[in-house]
Amino acid sequence: MKLNLLWQSRILAEDGWIREIFAPFTEQHFYDGEWAQVMDNCLLIDTYLHHHPASYYRQFRGKNAFLLHVCDETYEGGYENYDNFRGVFRFYWSGIFNSRRVLQLPLGYSNGFIAGDWEPGTARRPYLWSFLGGAGKSSRPEMMKALEPLTPHFAHITDRGKVAKIDKQGYSKILRDSVFVPSSMGNVNLECYRIYETLDCGAIPILESRWGFDYFRELLGDHPIPTFTTWSQAARFLKSIQNDRVALDALQKECVGWWGGYKKTLTGRIETMIGAPAGDEAGGYVHWQRSIPGSQAVELLRHHTVPAVMRRAKVQLDRVLKEGKLRKTTGA
Repeated sequence: MKLNLLWQSRILAEDGWIREIFAPFTEQHFYDGEWAQVMDNCLLIDTYLHHHPASYYRQFRGKNAFLLHVCDETYEGGYENYDNFRGVFRFYWSGIFNSRRVLQLPLGYSNGFIAGDWEPGTARRPYLWSFLGGAGKSSRPEMMKALEPLTPHFAHITDRGKVAKIDKQGYSKILRDSVFVPSSMGNVNLECYRIYETLDCGAIPILESRWGFDYFRELLGDHPIPTFTTWSQAARFLKSIQNDRVALDALQKECVGWWGGYKKTLTGRIETMIGAPAGDEAGGYVHWQRSIPGSQAVELLRHHTVPAVMRRAKVQLDRVLKEGKLRKTTGA
């Protein structure tokens, strides 16, 4: 079955990834941006549902229409609008969603990223690990403290004074030159583009989990990517394996091969949801836990370590003092 993709935003960091994974099911692309256009046989791609008129989404009820919910890393809601669609796709995993009606997708690579060609094996990769980005937020200070003693590495830290800008092409080259890429949490969520960009460049991500909460196992299933609850554990792992070329090559092959297979499987899962007979849905879209007061905060806290919570609280306090309000993601 082919669908028209109806975009409510022309600028999305996930644009290229969305086009790739939905390419087998795409008829035409349409751009609205005014929350006015409604059509049958479509995939509506939208952000910040809680900021747009509910009356708009109700017009899709009864149509062969699906929703792709983007940019909801803070789980801000608008989920009542899901009921107007035959099925929902979304980025950023959470257990509050009914997996029989909501297909939760990996975030993929950021717009404009091109992996480039790379050779199998790790022998010609000059860096044991690399990291490009801000290192002062979330759990990243602990990451850098644990990993910086391990050499050779490449660290381009953008929040430690003035540094030269590295473009997308240069960034992908660094990934192709790296054996491992620590992929710590972003602002508030454990998932980030870096994970999938790393895999596309033949490098091995290092993931975080939390005590009692393995986000990536929930999202991706049984994957082979090294995952640790602390960065000191990750550092010990890198130190133990860095001189074992056979083990490094085997792990690279396993992770990259798994990712290629996962993407093929993902196509089949998307096809299954789109092709399911109308009226075959089971249950609502969102579990009852979402209705509990404070559930959004609890969901976000699951992604954080204690130091990361403290850093996030400081950011929020600074915003209150400077702007007079507690700013949240609004899409404005």
